[in-house]
Amino acid sequence: KINNYFLIETKNTSYLLSVDEKTNLLAHHYYGKKIKIHDYEPLIGKLDGGAGTAILYEGKENKFIHYMDLEYSTIGRGDYRESSIILFNEKLGYTFDFKYESYQIIENNIVEEPIPHSKNYDQVLIITLKDEVAGLKLELYYKVFEEYDVISKYCKLINESSDTYIVERLMSSQIDFKDGDFTLMTFDGNWGKERHVHERDLTVGIYTNDSKMGISSNMHNPLTILKRKKTTENQGIAYGFNLIYSGNHQTFFEVSINNKLRVLSGMSFYAYKKNLKENESFMTPESIITFSSDGLNGLSHNFHEFTLNCIIPSKFKNYLRPIVINNWEATYFNFDEEKLLKLAKVAKKLGIEMFVLDDGWFGHRDNDRSSLGDFYVNSKKLPHGLKYIVDKVNKIGLDFGLWFEPEMISEDSDLYRKHPDWAVKVPRRKPSIGRNQLVLDLTKKEVQDYLIDEISKILSLCNIKYVKWDFNRPITDMYSTSLSNNGEFFHEYIQGLYRILDTLTKRFSDILFEGCASGGNRFDLGMLCYMPQTWTSDNTDYYERLFIQTGTTYGYPLSSISNHVSSIPNHQTLRKTPLASRFHLACLGVLGYELNLLELTSREQKEIKKQIEFYKKYRHIFQYGTLYRSEKTIFNSNVTTFTVVSKDKKEAVVILCQGLVKMAQQEDVIYVDGLDNDTLYEFYNLKHHLNIKMFGGLLNVVSPIKVKINGVVHKAI
Repeated sequence: KINNYFLIETKNTSYLLSVDEKTNLLAHHYYGKKIKIHDYEPLIGKLDGGAGTAILYEGKENKFIHYMDLEYSTIGRGDYRESSIILFNEKLGYTFDFKYESYQIIENNIVEEPIPHSKNYDQVLIITLKDEVAGLKLELYYKVFEEYDVISKYCKLINESSDTYIVERLMSSQIDFKDGDFTLMTFDGNWGKERHVHERDLTVGIYTNDSKMGISSNMHNPLTILKRKKTTENQGIAYGFNLIYSGNHQTFFEVSINNKLRVLSGMSFYAYKKNLKENESFMTPESIITFSSDGLNGLSHNFHEFTLNCIIPSKFKNYLRPIVINNWEATYFNFDEEKLLKLAKVAKKLGIEMFVLDDGWFGHRDNDRSSLGDFYVNSKKLPHGLKYIVDKVNKIGLDFGLWFEPEMISEDSDLYRKHPDWAVKVPRRKPSIGRNQLVLDLTKKEVQDYLIDEISKILSLCNIKYVKWDFNRPITDMYSTSLSNNGEFFHEYIQGLYRILDTLTKRFSDILFEGCASGGNRFDLGMLCYMPQTWTSDNTDYYERLFIQTGTTYGYPLSSISNHVSSIPNHQTLRKTPLASRFHLACLGVLGYELNLLELTSREQKEIKKQIEFYKKYRHIFQYGTLYRSEKTIFNSNVTTFTVVSKDKKEAVVILCQGLVKMAQQEDVIYVDGLDNDTLYEFYNLKHHLNIKMFGGLLNVVSPIKVKINGVVHKAI
């Protein structure tokens, strides 16, 4: 703190605040490239007068707070933009006013934090604001991650009065920019179409990026990016925003008529109200902000390094993730011990390291209509029990992973028959159904304890090294008999989930957890605090995955992105693409296979074996290298390039991806980013094999004998 100023610095950025002398409000002045001046006056906006209907704050001369750049804003005092906090009380209405009281700087990692939270920060600045009339304190937290050019912001509202206040909004972060001349990038989609990049130039008005599904959602990821209009992948200014939270989120981008931009980010208060009683407090999730003057790749590097070092569980920070075979698309619900063991034996021969048993191993689950909530083994499919199949797979030489969907309950289940009140539903209403299932009420501690106990029994009994944690429908019918205020359901559900995850991941700290929610419906920093990787999408089609994985890389590191090579025709799109293409794209992250290995030809088996050998050789690069997207991404070009460079810059892998086959395309030129300018590199190409069956009737143009399509000779090729 210098005079009335607070200067927060990271390796390459500065964030400047001050206490306004006339109003005692906390003002925001600058966030961007590191400043080296000590006279901050040139950075302070000067407002000499308002016009027309402008309101003077407390009648103070030239203090029109609607035009001020503020660090945290309220309503009812003359600022008519979206506000950081909305409260209501019968005595005071909606008007509140938080003024500067004090600050403190904490040098170590001992500070009150939300759950979950980032770690390994350098310093924490806590600025306390107070509304004397209401008897409320507001603590603003700034965690500084100097090496990664990241600042985490969150706040805590404390009720020191004897009254009860209704909290209708409490945002984690506010930044007021001097101008709104930005392009906004959001990462939107749906099932099988997650995190597609959408851009729009900001103009006067409000753009909101949010989720209303009870989860971070595949519709609008909490990741957002602001970039200057000439910013590219490798040059220019960009700001990134994300949230350590897995529930409903909301980010406002408001450009006022005088071209000022306000950005508010935090948990969403959609269908949510918090009653804050005497001596109670409420803490928001952490909002993550970062800045780069080195383009979008530079911004992504900040996010990636921060996530690896400050979000991912420490044990898995540099852990080389195993290559799995998942049985889902090979068998769906139709499997038995013999079929699983045959798959495992072929997988071992190909070099795969882990066998993952997906849905259908419990209860009497032969389809998606029953048994969720029941954790006993399906004796028809696994008559010798779960431990038997785990031990058998281990003897083959593979580790074992298991699929769970703990947050759900089937109406046709023993659990539902015993505890129908454990399902999320509104009294006297017929509940909405998704994937033939209901959601378990995680606001209830007895439900949390049940899940912890049942899952712990299985993980303690068997030698399980990996857990896939699924969540296959959004939340509806928000109601719980455990809550006195059902307006708090959404957040209490997420807090219940975090208690379960925190307990299990600490109790079984050696197990690798992978998050999943119908694919990428809950790909967020909150889940990554417990689960180091996330199933990116249920859509494994090569072309569709180009869009999905490219969008995901803007905010999330490669080691968190789980990809599988699947069969053709693809089960989601029915498209046929070469095995090599499917593999090359799946390399960009954590590699796995999800197809019927028993139906592979000998040529395909040999090809997959070579693929796995190649991936293992460069696994440290594919999972932990520095990623550079080419200036032409799949969102603006049919051909795109990914370069992944080792940390020591001695090795790099370049993957050139073509979207669709088109006629008369220009010659492909590979531009490689991230290499050491003073090092001479040797380049070589990986041989690309094509199955000549894909040429169909064209075979007969060159074949000396006529080949009947799908005939004996054709099948033997």
